[in-house]
Amino acid sequence: MKIKGFIAACAMLAGGVETSAQGYMNQEAVAPLIESQTGPAESISPVSWHSYKIGKTKGGTKQVLAALQAHLDSLPGERREQRLAIVELSNRVASKYFMQKGELLIPDEFPEDFRAYAPYPMTYAGSDSGKLFIIDKYTQTFGAYEDGSLVRWGLVCSGRDDGLTPTGRFTFNWKQEYRESSEAPPGETWKMRWVYNFYAPAGIHVHQYQLPLASPSSHGCVRLSESDARWNYHWASGWKDIKTPSKEPGTTVIVLNYTPAGLAAHFTSLGSSLVLLPESVADVPKGPAGINGVAQR
Repeated sequence: MKIKGFIAACAMLAGGVETSAQGYMNQEAVAPLIESQTGPAESISPVSWHSYKIGKTKGGTKQVLAALQAHLDSLPGERREQRLAIVELSNRVASKYFMQKGELLIPDEFPEDFRAYAPYPMTYAGSDSGKLFIIDKYTQTFGAYEDGSLVRWGLVCSGRDDGLTPTGRFTFNWKQEYRESSEAPPGETWKMRWVYNFYAPAGIHVHQYQLPLASPSSHGCVRLSESDARWNYHWASGWKDIKTPSKEPGTTVIVLNYTPAGLAAHFTSLGSSLVLLPESVADVPKGPAGINGVAQR
């Protein structure tokens, strides 16, 4: 089965909610959870999942959340104060919209490290040695690998139309701690922080900005949370010499798949990952030509 067909089939299992009912990430509140991704990935066991059905009650959302919280509190593990946030991020919907979703994926336990909840494998044999930053448009997630081990993952928001964020193989090149978007309408200022460019001709960067939980809605750049954008700004490497980028290229970036028609999900309703990685990074075609017509490695 072709990858696109497989993704489409899996999407039917992923569960749905109206495109307006998703909410935004509370980036400050979830920062401690995101920052928990430390230590060797090989020591982390991915969680297993179970289904939690939300029934209609007379008490409405308040009663539904109270019952859910009681269930979460009954499960083993850590992260007592952030279990609801883990469920929101895993299901890509804010808690006030849980009733509309109807069914949730819940971890069987709550490990400390956020990578335990990742849709990405802990090790990726298709990565060459060094650093690799993967952007998956279909699931609206990223995965960062170093020497084949997962060091970080998180949510993204890419271009609202499929062609706005180009797919292919690129490298990070220049970076800027603060930048104002040229796409802002007259009289408005769109502030971007922790900017790292990977496609210079079209001005496509990863950077911090407000982050919808499930919908691609940018003008082409790839939005990250504050914690993830700041981390990548210091973790990734750029071009050593912008005049001869092919000699000392920056960290490899691959942008995969296509933009979902509705809300994104990274798990099916059965808890299977929707992230599909190529057998090798080398299998990903080079992205469009870079600065001065130099293609990314």
